[in-house]
Amino acid sequence: MKKRMVVAFLVAIFCLFVLGLAFAYEVSEVMNGGTIEGRVRLSGSPPPPKIIGVGQDREVCGEVQKSYEIEGKKGGVKNVLVMILEIGKGKDFDFPEAVLGQKECMFEPHIVLASPGKLMLASSDPIPHNIHTKSIMNPPINITLNRLKRKSSLSVTFPEIIDVKCDLHGWMKGYIVVAEHPYYAITTDDGSFQLREVPPGTYELEVWHAKLGSQTKEVTVKAGRKTVIEFTY
Repeated sequence: MKKRMVVAFLVAIFCLFVLGLAFAYEVSEVMNGGTIEGRVRLSGSPPPPKIIGVGQDREVCGEVQKSYEIEGKKGGVKNVLVMILEIGKGKDFDFPEAVLGQKECMFEPHIVLASPGKLMLASSDPIPHNIHTKSIMNPPINITLNRLKRKSSLSVTFPEIIDVKCDLHGWMKGYIVVAEHPYYAITTDDGSFQLREVPPGTYELEVWHAKLGSQTKEVTVKAGRKTVIEFTY
């Protein structure tokens, strides 16, 4: 019985995978697309950062590290993922090169946005860091960068949010977002974001924060026009 259940589960996963391929994103020319512009705000003040005493590598990491659960300026929320749900076609990927760095014992950026393909890993610190990922769709890795090996790469083929940590320095945590299509963005320091060249239509827009969770809103994009939207946590 248990074996049959496992087989059934694997078959279901395979079917979902095939179904996902059938509805893959299609790159096409966007004629007179619109823009979604917005901001993610926080109602109230963010909690203060957690102060962590550094037990090793103090010459690079410092005496203490600050771990922020929620970060932002001017009432906005930084490091929020913004994405259109279930968009079938549109412009090609135009993200900057995806690089997850380690600088002064922190992952930089905290959340990196990548198109399907390869993500670069790079360390500017003169001490070892390991990059340990937790993923479902993409193969997990656990590699070390150090003074002699400062660069590597990670294959990211399937869309998902991947947790990243450094086992050598417990406060070092981050995220890799493998995008399903190019209509993704990460909010800036003040919580603002922009999605350009969006085909006219009505969509579900989702925002996701590692600690605050997800919200969705319907948004209508008109040809050649800018649509403004706000989310509040």
